[in-house]
Amino acid sequence: MENTGVLKAGKILQRVVLNISQIMINRYAEVSGDFNPVHVDVEGAANSEFGGTIAHGCIPLEPLFQGLSEALRRPDLPLETQISVRYRKPSRPGDRIHLEARVLETGSDGNVKIAFSCVNQNEQAVLEGECLVPTENVRCEQKEPT
Repeated sequence: MENTGVLKAGKILQRVVLNISQIMINRYAEVSGDFNPVHVDVEGAANSEFGGTIAHGCIPLEPLFQGLSEALRRPDLPLETQISVRYRKPSRPGDRIHLEARVLETGSDGNVKIAFSCVNQNEQAVLEGECLVPTENVRCEQKEPT
């Protein structure tokens, strides 16, 4: 099945929520090898400019990946997907991050432009940006209706 018409201009992507915990941050450090104390040293980070540990930058971006995966009906993003991100605020253990995303346009070149924000429980954008998703001839998995 080709991905024609899945992402039309104006479409709002499904709201995806992620609860950040220190355990999640520590596990990401293990996978990535990034053991910067501001992420994993609770006592040390309390004395930092952040006043506590903060999540690695990829963690609060996860709702975008999940939202795109759901919209495209596939477990991965197409090759050559481009994502531009501006980090606005750090994400911390206890934060509840959700995705707000909308398709801006579908180009004649087969690319879809999406604006997004990942927003915390205080309605503050922790990051925002745009992504360009190539959808021409992208194969999607067939999902059973729910």
